[in-house]
Amino acid sequence: MRFLITAIICSLFAGCALTPKQAVTSVEIEEIKPRYIETEQFKRISEYLTGKENIGDRVILRTQPEHREGYYFILVLDNDVRRLPNGTVVVGEFYTPQSLEKQTHEFTLPSQRASTDEIFIGLTGEDWPKKDGVPAAWRFTIKDANGAVLGEKQSYLWSL
Repeated sequence: MRFLITAIICSLFAGCALTPKQAVTSVEIEEIKPRYIETEQFKRISEYLTGKENIGDRVILRTQPEHREGYYFILVLDNDVRRLPNGTVVVGEFYTPQSLEKQTHEFTLPSQRASTDEIFIGLTGEDWPKKDGVPAAWRFTIKDANGAVLGEKQSYLWSL
């Protein structure tokens, strides 16, 4: 009888451990770390051997994917990026030294994502040709595939 009870309890624990976590319905962007990142800072040893970019445990979204160098915003979430629903879109709005007009870029998260709580959003290529300089104001909105807002964060200057 003990063996039967032990087997049932073990199978219950195993079933709970294998149950995938539900997709989140809201997410908080806890922090945004803006900084300029050069191409060399993305290179890993494996890239020198294979010639292909190895992003490792990062989620990197760029305005121009063929260019790595640029101004990045690292969004730190309160949840793992893999818990965001499929089709999640990050909308970035910026006022940059490039133009007096607001720039808006939409980034769709890939279906295969690393287990991390950070998303790298990069203004690359012609979208950020200057090494020096910073955006005047910015806002990020995370939306699900239906357009419902999951989370949002903006700079202080955005609200002025």
